[in-house]
Amino acid sequence: MDDRTRWDARYREGAYSQRPWPSDFLQQNIRVVANNNQQSPGRALDLACGAGRNSIFLAEQGFTTQGIDISAAAIARGAAYATKVGTKVGWVCQGLLAQGGVEVAQAAPVAEKTLLLSQDPIRNFGQYQLIILFRFVAPGLLTTLMDHLLPGGHLMVEEHLRHDLGEEIVGPRSPAFRVAPGALLAEVAASTQPYEVIEDFAGAITEPSGGKAAITRLWVQRLSE
Repeated sequence: MDDRTRWDARYREGAYSQRPWPSDFLQQNIRVVANNNQQSPGRALDLACGAGRNSIFLAEQGFTTQGIDISAAAIARGAAYATKVGTKVGWVCQGLLAQGGVEVAQAAPVAEKTLLLSQDPIRNFGQYQLIILFRFVAPGLLTTLMDHLLPGGHLMVEEHLRHDLGEEIVGPRSPAFRVAPGALLAEVAASTQPYEVIEDFAGAITEPSGGKAAITRLWVQRLSE
């Protein structure tokens, strides 16, 4: 079963339907990002957007927003909700990872399949004031994303962290879907674009659901050359 088929099945079965709220990280900091652009919030890109909880939130804040996900079922759910609340989002059904030109299963352990970044999965999308990538591991993608930020634009990333904090931590058990401390910043540092680190965090947080998660977050701003 390929990645699209697997995720379509999960979303049709109701995956993440009990998590409609946008990311805390995004909500807490959106005013800073939106106010950075004096005229309007500008364009925003939500990668691996799922059913669009963050895409819809960004559109509600005034961003011209695109949400990208491999699952047509997820996008259909997001589009239906956006219509219900009167919010416009541009939806794109597209994967971000490839193996020999074929998308690979997100659930496959690294030992069995190597997750590879498509050469530049958003090469025709232009540049953005804000790009977000939350809880989707795509090695090498952040380096590419820096080229898609406008000068002054922001990149915000949140991933599950590899940890030794004990069994009470929620989230994926496979290390394939967690990143090591410092890995996000190392990817950004490989870019040729100048940037400033606004936040670099790794540790435990309490989720809105009450569970304890090990998370790494990176927020950088591309500087003018």
